[in-house]
Amino acid sequence: MSNASEDEGQLPPLLDVRDALDDIEREADADVSDDVDAIRADLDRLAEHDEASDSVVSDVEDDVLALRERLSGDADMYAEAVENRIRQYRTSRQSASDTVDIADPRLARNGTAVDLERQRGETVDVEGVLVNQGESRAATVLTAFHDDDGTVSRTVESRAYDLDAGEKRDVSLTVFVPDDAAYYAVSAVDADDPRTVAGDEPEPDTLERDRREAAATDDDRGRGRNEDGDRSTRENAGGS
Repeated sequence: MSNASEDEGQLPPLLDVRDALDDIEREADADVSDDVDAIRADLDRLAEHDEASDSVVSDVEDDVLALRERLSGDADMYAEAVENRIRQYRTSRQSASDTVDIADPRLARNGTAVDLERQRGETVDVEGVLVNQGESRAATVLTAFHDDDGTVSRTVESRAYDLDAGEKRDVSLTVFVPDDAAYYAVSAVDADDPRTVAGDEPEPDTLERDRREAAATDDDRGRGRNEDGDRSTRENAGGS
């Protein structure tokens, strides 16, 4: 998925479905340009007025549902994927902090923004700015990677950051991008929220080491390596 240009406005990665809208318009049997334009207009409003995001997301969802009534085949498949992404976005917002937000989240390497599709199977930095609009508290950064169907394939939570009232803090954490990642979502979560997943994921350094060991194991198959030494890339990424 390509990054949106700056003049299109900044959208949460999970909701940046503009490429999918191109696919829908191309594959649709009927002329759905007006329907797609309406969704694009909703996305523009969302990018420009984040404070109205809940209502605007509802507008996007309603427009996608109406559009699906006119679609079939591949076009409807793309629209269903868009619908799944909207639902996943709603889920991520439900667990997000009410007072702490993560501004301008991005994937980066050596301080330079990178595209998700070029980082699959690699470690990458998740960068952003934690913004505390309430009283002093601790917050963590939660990153979720989703596959093409909208299923969460991996979640990673940062350490807890102590934030004073009104504080803004640059944060960066290194994560492993699963091979099936199609897009991602980043949110700020109160550290004392029971829905956090701290401790459930291996550390990035361990992931990178295990990935290299798995690659070496693949090279040695058939030359005396036993099964106990074999670990798949999916296992190293936290999959089953």
